[in-house]
Amino acid sequence: MTSPAIRSDAARNRGRLLDAAAGLIAERGSDIDVREISRRAGVGMGTLYRHFPTKEALLDAALEHVFTSWAEQAAAARTGEAWRDLSTFLGDALSRQTASPGLLDAYCQALPGQAGNTARRHCRQQVAPLITELVQAARQAGELRSDVTDEDVSLLLVALGRIATVVPETAWRRVLHVALDGLRATAATPM
Repeated sequence: MTSPAIRSDAARNRGRLLDAAAGLIAERGSDIDVREISRRAGVGMGTLYRHFPTKEALLDAALEHVFTSWAEQAAAARTGEAWRDLSTFLGDALSRQTASPGLLDAYCQALPGQAGNTARRHCRQQVAPLITELVQAARQAGELRSDVTDEDVSLLLVALGRIATVVPETAWRRVLHVALDGLRATAATPM
């Protein structure tokens, strides 16, 4: 049995709600009011609740939307040059995090050891496999230290993300460059 087709205006309203919620999460994190999401999307509260029966359902869908988009864009940017792909991903992720501070908070909630939540699930499903692939490719190419894990890279991304939110771009790019040099196989000293 197939589900009924969604009307084009309903699909458009759902998309506007997701974009509005994702934008507000990016700006301020997940502590946002659904009335503000509704206003930003230009739809009424009834429309919001027809698509998303709870705030949690809306935030869940918005985070999935954000992390899926991020992973798709990052995957599409891959060149096949392992070190360049890893470096580019980290630089792009930091640019994204500085432009969207709430995204860093959602990403931090997705770290190992944090309580299970929506951000963690979506990040693990969308972004974590990409980080794993990038780390494995750089390691296999002999360009990444053999003892660096995908979890190390995820934690480094969070640490650099915190730095990037308080210094100008030129400063965090320098720190990223220093960190990347420390990840290189040729610079490795035993951990």
